[in-house]
Amino acid sequence: MEHVKLQSSRRTVLGKQVKHLRREGLIPAVLFGAKQESTPIQVQERELDSVLRQAGSTALIELFVDKERRPHVVLARDIQRDILTSRLRHVDFYQVQLDRKVRTSPALELVGEAPAVQYGGGVLVHTLTHIEVECLPADLVDSIPVDISSLETLNDSVTIADLPVPPGITILADPTEVVVSVVAPRATIEEEEAAAAELEAEEVEELEEEEEGEVKEEAGEEE
Repeated sequence: MEHVKLQSSRRTVLGKQVKHLRREGLIPAVLFGAKQESTPIQVQERELDSVLRQAGSTALIELFVDKERRPHVVLARDIQRDILTSRLRHVDFYQVQLDRKVRTSPALELVGEAPAVQYGGGVLVHTLTHIEVECLPADLVDSIPVDISSLETLNDSVTIADLPVPPGITILADPTEVVVSVVAPRATIEEEEAAAAELEAEEVEELEEEEEGEVKEEAGEEE
């Protein structure tokens, strides 16, 4: 995966005063890591937003601080956005060690068509959209494909165990967990439930009639 580049500068504005940085189009951030002292930095909001759209939290970023020629290879962590405007507020950058494994959560991307939906009238339920994995930084992926062409009938599903695992990646989730499945439309389920309830009511009515008949027979014998 190709690295994206990002320029930053050391930050002297700390605490509540960082709100003034945001007004100037600068986003406060922190660079840290196992062999990296925690360093407050600031990044141009527009440039940072563009980089995060490309890299998210699963792709490596070459982060340059001030005029340093050698970049810090980092992953974006704890990306904070305003809940109303979605504008960036703060980002942590974790400096990775290329010989040590990291954990990320790539997206699970649906590919293909599900026959049970296309021809059987089923409804596709995408239960799991991301999955936690562990790998060396060089093996990072931003997504894992989920082939749904095997979903041929209602109640078919794809579990984590069915996923194609890229080389060098270990999935850290329960292999039996369902990623995507096909279920009957709600209207069909309601019709089936109504039919089952009606059948049950008929069986109860028949049973009551049989019991009533037995009571009458016993009463006739006593007379």
